[in-house]
Order: sequence, then C-alpha cells, then structure tokens
Amino acid sequence: MKVQTQRDYAKKGILTDEMKKALEIEDIEEKSFLQRIAEGKIVIPANKNRKRKRYFAIGEGTLVKINVNIGVSSECGSFKEEIEKLELCKRYEVESVMDLSSGKNSREFREFLLKNYDFIVGTVPIYDMAILQDDFTRVSVNQILELIEKQAEEGVDFFTLHAGITRRAIERFKDNKRIMKIVSRGGGMIYNWMIKNNKENPLYEYFDDILKICKKHDVTLSLGDSLRPGCIFDSTDALQIEELINLGELTKRAWEEGVQVIIEGPGHMRANEIAANMTLEKKLCHGAPFYVLGPLTTDIGAGYDHITGAMGALIAALNGADFLCYVTPAEHLRLPDVEDVKEGIIAFKLAAHSANLAKGFKKCLERDFEMSIARANMDWEKMFKLGIDGEKMKKYKEDNNKYCSMCGRLCPVNNVR
Repeated sequence: MKVQTQRDYAKKGILTDEMKKALEIEDIEEKSFLQRIAEGKIVIPANKNRKRKRYFAIGEGTLVKINVNIGVSSECGSFKEEIEKLELCKRYEVESVMDLSSGKNSREFREFLLKNYDFIVGTVPIYDMAILQDDFTRVSVNQILELIEKQAEEGVDFFTLHAGITRRAIERFKDNKRIMKIVSRGGGMIYNWMIKNNKENPLYEYFDDILKICKKHDVTLSLGDSLRPGCIFDSTDALQIEELINLGELTKRAWEEGVQVIIEGPGHMRANEIAANMTLEKKLCHGAPFYVLGPLTTDIGAGYDHITGAMGALIAALNGADFLCYVTPAEHLRLPDVEDVKEGIIAFKLAAHSANLAKGFKKCLERDFEMSIARANMDWEKMFKLGIDGEKMKKYKEDNNKYCSMCGRLCPVNNVR
C-alpha cells in the first residue's frame, strides 16, 4: 500500500482513529475538521511507529495547545529531575513535550519519554548529532539524514528543522544592524556549519530527502525560525521576514508530498507588533498552523519571563497563533528546575485557556461558569477543584472561615448573600 499521512487520508475524506481521538476534545464539526487537515490548516502529529491513547489537533478552529521544552543538559541535567517535570506535564494536561536534550543520556531520556507518556513528542534532531560530534561543523549531510531517519523510526511526532536560513539570508548580516544576530541554538549550529563549510544549509538543500523520511513515518515538520528576533529592537526586520518567505515556500513543497507542517515564530516583540506578525505568517505560509515562543513583550523581564511570554502568547493566540511554546522564569538564565517548569506551564495554560474562552469554546466557558457559581456560593472545595492549581489555592486559604482574610467580615459576597 502506498505510504499515507494524516493529511493524505484527510484529502480522501477518511477520518482516521488518530483524528477521531483528537476530535473528541474539540468544538468543531467533523467535515470542517477533515477539510482543514486536508488543506494543511490543521495538523495531527502522529508518528506511525508510536501508538498513543491521546492525540491532539493543532491549527485553525481547534483549541489553542501548549508545548513544554525539557530534556537532559550537558551542563547540569538530571534524568530524575526531568522525569519529575514530565509528571508535572501530565498533571497539568500539557498536550506536547519537546525533548531538547543535549546531554549524554539524551537517547535514553527520549526512549523513556516516548514509551511512557501520551504527549505529542518533538525534537530538534541535530542536537543529538552535536552530542555525538564535538565539532558540529564536521558533520556530513549523510550523518544528518541518517539521524533524522533514526529518530523518525523511534516514534518522534514532529521535528524542528531550521531549513529556512539560507546562504542568501546570511549574506544580509554584512549590512544588517540587528543587535542579537542569532539566538536560536539550532539556527546557530546550522549557521556555523554553513560558514565553516562554505556550503548551503543542508536542511534546505536536501529538503526533498527529508520529506521522504517524514512521509514514510508521518512525522510533522515544524519549520524552525533560526532568525527569530532575540530582542524587541530586532523584531519584524528583513532577516526575520526573508526566512518566513522561505518557510512558506518549503511548506508548499512539503504539502505536495503529503507531509504535515507547522511554522515556528518569534521570539521577542513589542505587544503592538504581535497581531500584524500573526497575520503576516498566515499569509506567507498559506494558513499553516503557527507555533510561537512567547512572544516576550519586553527584554527586561529575566526571572519573570513566564509572565512577559504569557502576555505575548495571549495576544498571539487571539490573532491566529495555534500552538504556544511555554517560557519559564529561568529563561535566559539557567536550565529550569521543577518549580520553574510548573510556573511556566501554569502561565501558558492560562494564556491558552484565556484565548480559548475568547474564541467561545464551549468546554472552556463551562469551566469558568462553574467557577463563577462556586465563587458566588462561596463553595471553596468546588473552587479548589476547578482552579488550575487547587493545591496553591488551599495553601493560601488556610483557615476554615467561609470568607477569605482580605475582607474578613466585610466580605461583600457573603454580606450581600
């Protein structure tokens, strides 16, 4: 039988088991759902080699989802601590986890993640190559392709590939006044490889070979933004936009082969620019789902970038972003610990939920309505159950009084009742 992806099936009007499971949590009609998958406006990341109990849709008309980045680090990663982070993701019903491991136990950690959890799982394949080879610039094209194939066989659902940065794009660095240049780890690796070898980006030049691998295993491509702005003064510049144009062209090539595509976006950006950037991405990339890191709305928030990121994420989601990559308080400073991960998850789950409320999704509205009734009835146990972090709520509400200690006996809710 000819190899077929979720997109191929949707184009034939076939609702797969993976689509059915993804559709269960959505508030969208089946016909529209299938049509948007066929058009590339919705993706179902679902590697053929890994069966899961839960599947999720990302894209137009679906609930906004979040992704959490974790993984063992070459500097200070602990396998045990990363598993604690995975358990947090499970507890707070995170939809997607990206394994960004760059330490010696990276393969073991990825195998554990793929075997024991039902998240969508993504990776940046070249990180593994950097572990195996001290000098990434000495890696051959065949080695890169073999590694991509290997991770596809393992069951990874989506790959972030920095295929949009080209020789033509980096020529602009000579006359460009960008402050932060490149802040993408994968993008920086590819840039150095291109400069050292005086060759085109291998992920761009051999994109057709990569598509064959992704087609075979139904791996969704998340086209990475090597030239995303790393500070608010670099946003929406020529480098960012030229790469976005390249990603739009690569999207069409992927779709021709039946491969599903997500587009990755900024970065650091002033709040007043976010809406326009979402519109621009959807236009240049033909409506493909948009996956944003933040965006962070200011550069002075280190230590609190889960807040600056969540503010940007909400604006982005209200203007077309479909998939939010969380940011923790440790961003720019260190590998996040378990508490950092918890704060990042909660901040971005709240951003996604707020966007879903504004979009009018029924289940989200029902939860908030129930919370409103519980608050009106001063039903604390129900509030603890419905709140995103009931344990913290209980800790703050230490006493057994029917009202909280802010107003005490002057509590307007209680007195009006």
